[in-house]
Amino acid sequence: MLFAVIIWLYLLTLLKRTKLSAYYFWLGSVGLFIILASISNICFAQVMPKFIAEILKYISYILKNFSVNISQSSILINIGSNNYAELFINYECSGMLETIAFISMLTFFPIYENGEKLIIGFLGFIWILIANIVRLLITITILDYYGINALFIAHSIIGRVIFYVVVILLYYQVFTKPQIIRGWSKSF
Repeated sequence: MLFAVIIWLYLLTLLKRTKLSAYYFWLGSVGLFIILASISNICFAQVMPKFIAEILKYISYILKNFSVNISQSSILINIGSNNYAELFINYECSGMLETIAFISMLTFFPIYENGEKLIIGFLGFIWILIANIVRLLITITILDYYGINALFIAHSIIGRVIFYVVVILLYYQVFTKPQIIRGWSKSF
């Protein structure tokens, strides 16, 4: 892995010197995504799921139709008299990969200054976190009303569509709109 990182860094410096900005952005984003995803899967696999579980636990005090087990990063949904469904918040379900993809692209996006990137990165993290919590709350609500038979539709279809639409709106605001306003040719 270390050898691959050294080659990646060398190629980045080469692309930067030759002013091949689009290739620099692409190689930098993909390389940083792979590095961060590898590190986060090893070191932080349970941090984001537990963080989301903590937030959902506070929401469960208000909504009362589900409870959260923080140590297991799981959600217990009451779907009728003495019937429950349990959802586990795992690495893939936590939005960690989407957050890493966003941060990787933002890091090498040439339109923003470093200070702007820090602020936008933090706000993007919050945006993705909220989108993921909303996705889970929608899944919980659908299961609460329609029962366990609606699990696949609620989680895998409706929840994901809503989550990715919200993430695409973030990408539009951060990557597309500034290029239109500030000018594409100045950045690449």
